[in-house]
Formats: sequence, structure tokens, C-alpha cells
Amino acid sequence: MAALTHTDIQACIDRMDILQLFAKYCHIVDDCEFEKLPEVFSDDAYIDYSSLGEFVAGKRTVMCGAQEFVAFLTNSMAGIGPGLTHFMTNHLIELHKDEADIASHNHVLNIPQGGYYKSHARRTPAGWRIDRFVFQNRLYHDMAKKMGFAV
Repeated sequence: MAALTHTDIQACIDRMDILQLFAKYCHIVDDCEFEKLPEVFSDDAYIDYSSLGEFVAGKRTVMCGAQEFVAFLTNSMAGIGPGLTHFMTNHLIELHKDEADIASHNHVLNIPQGGYYKSHARRTPAGWRIDRFVFQNRLYHDMAKKMGFAV
């Protein structure tokens, strides 16, 4: 086996840093600590939850920037509060030097819903940040019906 190069080691570090963003995102949402979202998302991030509809709780589901996302989640989660349990799994990370394309699955343990994220991240002076986050909603009872299961 060939020795790992500095480039190989840096790629491993970058992948772990990117995975940490997704874990941190889940904890922030589950704990309703939305003010911490700038630790995960860039100031100019494109965030798209339009698969949930054009509006959720009166807020547009396509946003620009971490602060708009803070406002969206603060408003849409107001009646829920802390206690959800999000899982982000099956991450496929394609590194391109200081940028990365990421595909991830999501499951919310407390409800029969999850989704699929197509994301992009870039290295910033503050570390990796997600700058594109597109959610495709998946309701599990819809798939169960397609498979012939009673729901």
C-alpha cells in the first residue's frame, strides 16, 4: 500500500469537516438554536425548501443567506420547539479543491418524513460552509402506498 500524501490526508480532513457541517445542522435544528446557523451556512447561501410548497408558516421556502434561513426556521418551528431528531446519512462528497458537491439522505425520526439534499460547500476563511442546500421532501407513507403497504 502506498503512503498517504499530504493531498490524500487533506481530502480526508475536508470530508470530515464537511460531515461535521451536516451533523451540526441537525443539532442546531433539533435544539432550536437557529442563531448558530452561520456556523454551517455561508452569508450568501442559496437554500431551497420549495418541495414543501412556496410558503411555510407564511415564509418563502427559497431563501438567500444564513440569516433568512434563521428567520424561516424560527418562524416555522415556533409551534414545535426543541425535540425533533434529524439524521443525515449516506453522504456522497465530491471534492473539487476548495469546493464540494454533496448528496445526502435525511430522516426525521419523530415523523414519517425525510428527504434528499443536494448541497454545495466551499472553503472560507472561517472553514467549510454550505452555500447551496436544496431539499427534496419525501413522505414515507407515499412510498409505502406505492409499495402496496397499508398506511
